[in-house]
Amino acid sequence: MSRNRFALRSTLAGLAMVISAGAVVAPAVAAPQEGKPAAEAHHKGPRHHGEMRDGAFIPGVGPLSKAQIDALKLDAKQQALFDTAKKSQGELMKQRFEAKRAEHKLLQEQLAAGKLDPRALSAANEKGRDQFGTEGGKVRDQWLALWDSLNDAQRAQVTEVVKARAAKMQERMAKAPHHRGAPGAPGAPGAPAATN
Repeated sequence: MSRNRFALRSTLAGLAMVISAGAVVAPAVAAPQEGKPAAEAHHKGPRHHGEMRDGAFIPGVGPLSKAQIDALKLDAKQQALFDTAKKSQGELMKQRFEAKRAEHKLLQEQLAAGKLDPRALSAANEKGRDQFGTEGGKVRDQWLALWDSLNDAQRAQVTEVVKARAAKMQERMAKAPHHRGAPGAPGAPGAPAATN
């Protein structure tokens, strides 16, 4: 009997500790964070590019954020080129999304009918690739027109952004030498031969 009482007491004591710890931690967890809203702070990191939605994509250079574009202090002509390219990029993305949706629907219909036709699927894919290759070239030319309109000081700013990005990448690669192609990585030139 005393053994059951001891087990009950230790269980109740443990439960009391958990409840008191929860009462101490709950206000800290529930408190609002400084800076970004919780949803934005949670999505920080790779593959969360929502912040790039308002930026630019200079072909060959890469993405520029809204803040980086704002720092360039575009004049009215440059802003018009930016707006045109941005609008065209958005429309192209919507068209690509709809085309992929149609391809997926075609696949689902074929699967539901039990008759898979790879030729039809491949033709739909090639049609989209041809169409969007041409459209993508037009959008690329619009972004390049924006680049051509930048003055030397603005181009120097973009160059500094790209230099910083490249340096950051080199830093990450140095921290993770196990990636293929990094100096000293397996299979990279000058890497020690693997032994069994």
